[in-house]
Amino acid sequence: MKPVVVTIGETDFEFTPTVTDANNYSNSVTLDKKVEPARTYLERTVKPEQKAELVELMNTVPGLTMEVFGTVHEAGKGGIKITLKN
Repeated sequence: MKPVVVTIGETDFEFTPTVTDANNYSNSVTLDKKVEPARTYLERTVKPEQKAELVELMNTVPGLTMEVFGTVHEAGKGGIKITLKN
């Protein structure tokens, strides 16, 4: 799969999400646990040498985890669009 590059501030972070990562995220989400699975997904899919910097940002910028997760998760589908036809 082609890496997903997301610019946060001045840094380009590279993520390589897989089907397994997406499935693990979905299986981990519960009614009272949404941010932790998203954070784990990002930590597992970011380039290893960028993990510490990403963690620092997620620890200091409110709402960043879910915003970055949404961007990476959507882009990780490779541009496939799903359309409902009635």
